[in-house]
Amino acid sequence: MQDYVLSMIKEIAAKFEIEKVVLFGSRARDDHLKTSDYDIAIFGKDISLVDQALLREAMEEINTLKKVDVVFIDEDSEKELVENI
Repeated sequence: MQDYVLSMIKEIAAKFEIEKVVLFGSRARDDHLKTSDYDIAIFGKDISLVDQALLREAMEEINTLKKVDVVFIDEDSEKELVENI
């Protein structure tokens, strides 16, 4: 299932001008529970609020029983948050 989710995330990201997409959290560390969500960081400059909403909506509509949390990272993001990703 995780391979399907990751391929869908890549497909969605390809439709937008995104620098990088990173899976982080328990699924990235491979210490997740069956109920753990997917934590996705999207890196990019000048991603409009409209595109952020469209990206978030598309990610949340991926056919998975798990929640997909999306965080947008740009040059204004908190350093501590970026370091933890």
